[in-house]
Amino acid sequence: MKIFTQAENQEWSQTLPGKMCSACLVLKSTNKVLMVKATYKDHWTFPSGIVDDKESPLSAAIRETAEEVGIVVNSDDCRLLKVVYTASKNGDRDRFNFAFITDVTNMDILLSVPNEEIASAKWVSLDEVATLSNNKGSYIEFQKLLLDETIISPYTEI
Repeated sequence: MKIFTQAENQEWSQTLPGKMCSACLVLKSTNKVLMVKATYKDHWTFPSGIVDDKESPLSAAIRETAEEVGIVVNSDDCRLLKVVYTASKNGDRDRFNFAFITDVTNMDILLSVPNEEIASAKWVSLDEVATLSNNKGSYIEFQKLLLDETIISPYTEI
């Protein structure tokens, strides 16, 4: 049996189909979370975006949070909330969305919207998350976990 070299393994791995990967960061303070309204979307989300090449999902979530609302978060303060796999439909690609969560002790932190991508950012109650997202499947799942922290559900397929 042939043992592949590192170069052969890398060449082979480049031929595999890929899935889109995004990440978001839930900034939670007591019974509220921070949501943003992107200029190009008709619904609210957590600070989020596509995971770049050679970037981890956690790094992407932290980067997107800084880009979208100007808040810098330490990776040691974040934990995994959930991974949601959404199957392709209506021309969309399959996607993995990694959701991380961190506690924010001060909701009075200055929110900045440092670019034209984000129209607004606001703190919302936990029971508004799904509605503000236009009831996106992943946000329904996130809301369930936020409202009941005893639920252990690290992975969902939608």
